[in-house]
Amino acid sequence: MTLLEIFRFNLRYYRYQQNYSQEKLAEKSGLSTHYISDIELGRYSPSIPIIEALAQALKIEPDLLFIYSSSVKDMSARIDIHRVKNKKSS
Repeated sequence: MTLLEIFRFNLRYYRYQQNYSQEKLAEKSGLSTHYISDIELGRYSPSIPIIEALAQALKIEPDLLFIYSSSVKDMSARIDIHRVKNKKSS
């Protein structure tokens, strides 16, 4: 797993832990919702100031976004499944 993939999984995980939508994280970090989405999808690699803004918005230390954890990866997959189920029931 690459560092960018670890970052993406952790960003999604900590966003979920705060119960933030991409819109809420964008508002708290001063970034656009589109940019948050693109980061999570791996389309963009954020700069250090962006990483710091995201961590501050998530109320965590920036280094936590780069620590690999299989439980975070597993949780990230469950978050995606949960979203798909919710979209189908809407």
